[in-house]
Amino acid sequence: MRRASLLLAATASVALLAAAAALAVGEPSVFASSQIGSLHVVASVQATPTSVDLLGVWVDESFPCTQTRLLDVRGSVDRVPFGQSGSRVTRKKTARVMNCAEGGPNTGFSLNAKAIGYGCPNGRWKPGQYTFVTVAVDHRKRLRAVASVGWENRTPC
Repeated sequence: MRRASLLLAATASVALLAAAAALAVGEPSVFASSQIGSLHVVASVQATPTSVDLLGVWVDESFPCTQTRLLDVRGSVDRVPFGQSGSRVTRKKTARVMNCAEGGPNTGFSLNAKAIGYGCPNGRWKPGQYTFVTVAVDHRKRLRAVASVGWENRTPC
């Protein structure tokens, strides 16, 4: 019980610090959690000036930290340039993930704005309206957590 409490406290602390850092520069950050019994599935979106992390994890204090489970993680970034039609970049994977991930969600994708075609020459996000989504699903229980956040970037390239 103590280990899970520490993990949840650490995850909450990381979430608050990440959210505070993101708010300071204008990029969004969000965590979502679902629970069935002692099983928690967590999804997160953490944007920076030049990239976004779309991550998921599972935690269950009734199992040892060495226990693994299959987790599906799907991430998407939608961009609608002002006055134009939009586009979407998606990633999906299934991975065997260990229990007790310290520091929060750790399985998924780190997408660089420029590498996915949404970056200015200097690497920062192009102007437009963005929607970032992470869906994490436990294979066994089908427990799903969805983190989704919209963001409007008016900073010119």
